[in-house]
Amino acid sequence: GLTVYGGLSNIDQDSTAAQYDGDVEEHTYAVVYAAGGFTIGYQYSEEDLGRSSTEQQYENTGYGITFQINDDLSVGYNNYESDQTNTTNVTAEAESLQIAYTFGGASIRLAEASVDNSAYQTANSYDRDGTTLSVSLAF
Repeated sequence: GLTVYGGLSNIDQDSTAAQYDGDVEEHTYAVVYAAGGFTIGYQYSEEDLGRSSTEQQYENTGYGITFQINDDLSVGYNNYESDQTNTTNVTAEAESLQIAYTFGGASIRLAEASVDNSAYQTANSYDRDGTTLSVSLAF
């Protein structure tokens, strides 16, 4: 029930250009474990933009857990944080709670989500909450 992921990226860029002092480098790692009705996952990624000013780096972490209560009902929770390195060093965070129920050819899904410091801005106007209700029918 264990799955491990990883990825690397390196993009050459002209380090003589204004505001750039290196290449863009990214790496990400993730692990997912499923046992019984539980699935849990964690991901870490980091991106160095090769810049000497403005946004310089992002460090991201995310995790989620779902539980299949029975054949028809499941619940889940996800959390994601992204730290932006620049002169202000702001963390954006999002979290969501979901529930889904299926019966025959119909399904109902509900998700409650919130985001703090979207766009890496700390003013209250950059905080968001949302609720999504989805109903589908298959014939």
